[in-house]
Amino acid sequence: MNRIELQTNAPLCTGCRLCEVACSLFHRDAVNPEGARVWIAEDWDSSLYQPHICQLCDDPDCVLACPLEALSQDPDTGVIRVDAGLCNACLACVEACPHNAIRWSEALSELLVCDRCGGEPACLPFCHRGALRPAP
Repeated sequence: MNRIELQTNAPLCTGCRLCEVACSLFHRDAVNPEGARVWIAEDWDSSLYQPHICQLCDDPDCVLACPLEALSQDPDTGVIRVDAGLCNACLACVEACPHNAIRWSEALSELLVCDRCGGEPACLPFCHRGALRPAP
């Protein structure tokens, strides 16, 4: 798999959450947005929605912040891998991420970050407005 850069465009997001549905179906075989690795934040005061997805940073803050080295970055794809056996849910990585793209699911007791679905992000075909799209 090659590096798949994705970008977000919040003004185009309608909050339909089809990206979360597609992601959870791909990863969980169920519609469960709690298990989605892409997520939509809501700003009710300004009536805006903000998609959050891993930006495959160079020298990612989330990996650097992990005191147990539970996170690593694939050198070819840029995808962040989580070793669940090492993760103690300290959330240092969540706090360190400048894109709000890594999150802890209380319901699943699991750290979630986009893995690009192994090379074909399941969310992209469902974002008809282009709020999530391949980077140029």
